[in-house]
Amino acid sequence: MTNEIKRRAKIRLRLHWKILLYSSALLVALIVTMLVYVRAQAASFVNARLADDLRQGSERIKAAEDEQFADLHLAAALVASIPNLNALLTSTDLATIRDFLLSYQQQNKRADLLIVLDPKGRVVARTDEENAEPIPEAVALWVQPALTGQPTSGVLATRTGVYNTSAAPAEAGGTVFGFVVAGASIDNNFATKLKDVSQGEVVIVSEGVLGSTLSSRTLPWETRSAWLSATGNKNEHKIVDINGERYASYLTTLGPESGPLAISLQSQDRALAPYRNIQIGLAVLGLLAALVGITGSAVLARTVTAPVDKLVEGTHQVAAGNFDFRLDIDSGDEIGHLADSFNTMIQGLRERADMQKFVSQSTVDMIQSRSQKVSAGERQQVTIFFSDIRGFTSMSERLAPEEVVKILNRCLSLQADLVKKFSGDIDKFVGDAVVAVFSGEDQVFNAIRCGVEIHKALDAYHADHPNEEAIRIGIGIVTGEVILGSIGSKDRLDFTVIGSNVNLCARLCSLAEAGEILLSESTYQPVQGLISAQRLEPLNVKGFREAVPVYKMTVH
Repeated sequence: MTNEIKRRAKIRLRLHWKILLYSSALLVALIVTMLVYVRAQAASFVNARLADDLRQGSERIKAAEDEQFADLHLAAALVASIPNLNALLTSTDLATIRDFLLSYQQQNKRADLLIVLDPKGRVVARTDEENAEPIPEAVALWVQPALTGQPTSGVLATRTGVYNTSAAPAEAGGTVFGFVVAGASIDNNFATKLKDVSQGEVVIVSEGVLGSTLSSRTLPWETRSAWLSATGNKNEHKIVDINGERYASYLTTLGPESGPLAISLQSQDRALAPYRNIQIGLAVLGLLAALVGITGSAVLARTVTAPVDKLVEGTHQVAAGNFDFRLDIDSGDEIGHLADSFNTMIQGLRERADMQKFVSQSTVDMIQSRSQKVSAGERQQVTIFFSDIRGFTSMSERLAPEEVVKILNRCLSLQADLVKKFSGDIDKFVGDAVVAVFSGEDQVFNAIRCGVEIHKALDAYHADHPNEEAIRIGIGIVTGEVILGSIGSKDRLDFTVIGSNVNLCARLCSLAEAGEILLSESTYQPVQGLISAQRLEPLNVKGFREAVPVYKMTVH
């Protein structure tokens, strides 16, 4: 009694330490969960803050753009109000007007581009080009809005650059004698200005990069359509990767709906940096706490992991078909009991596997079926397959017994594999003969294909091993009704097929020459359009009163 109490105490002690180990694992899981939660909360907070900052930055960008348009409109209005502008347009050549615009531009520095239009919107002079190149969109962009009192702000793309523009009419006595357009370049300087107001990096793109506070070589997309395609809805901030750094982005359209995009960017990585330091501190503290918890269970870790490793190895061995493996675990806890049960299971599996090698698959299926009695017999429509080695007796006399068994096993294994491949079942091996049964919808075709492949496989093997003893077989195939059941005494049974068709198949097999397959009429008819076979003269077969129609297939 005392020994039993001590044994139970030891079991409780071992379980106690195992519980400590599980507690340590739980502690680690909680710490990891905490770190993941902190990381997720930090990312959520930073993303929300960046999204808000980017939205506010977008509003400041639009305000800065509106302010620039107002300044440009004022600049255009000042030039349009110069008293002698009308005289210049009516009496001076184009070169003089351009010189006048350039002189004013240098003195006032209000616009990067000045353009003078006549009342019909035709270009009279422009500061960006010596020739007065026409601007097809001038009427729609400036003239019509100016005459109808609508905003004249817009974006103009020229050969020298892209500009934000605004126009003002030039009037005298209530008559419009022309229009003045003032423009400001959309370039790196403008991007820097927008960066100052938005407090983030800015990239301006249209058909290319117009301006950027980042190196244009690092940008993943360089056109307006590419940015829209990659980031989707321009009213939502997206995360983009630029030169290995993650940025939160927000798109703002400059000018009309189809105008350039001002892309506001704020580094998500830099915004998360302070929180990463907090995470590192929490990770260090969590690691120390985990080490303290794990240390208490580390002493007995080996007593748990070693048996588990052996159990895992045992399962791998069984999965690989090694039923001779045995677990050697000397443990009084649940793992020890599991090992004993495992060894018992392996022994049963080994015995079952060994027994299955001596019976057909149909016998195994019959035994496993609880609904079928062992002594039951029933009629079934099947295709019977017999094969027999030609000259086996003389070969047995010439060769040593060991060599005969080796050759026989090789031949039988080859046939058994192909029978299984074509959905057949080995009923039995009778000396050098193979008896197989095919059933199901394609039983006839499968049996014939199996016979053909066996001949071909033997020919291929002999071609690869010319120095070995050549094996040739004859095959008989018959389709018909048989009796499938348990034959024998109460102490020794054989689950097999019997009947006249089985006898006929055996006779055909014995009559088949090497490399031949003899088919009964019942086998040939279902597949006569699918195979090539020669009809022989009806054969007088022992045990059958009438001659039997036979078809021959020769496999070379």
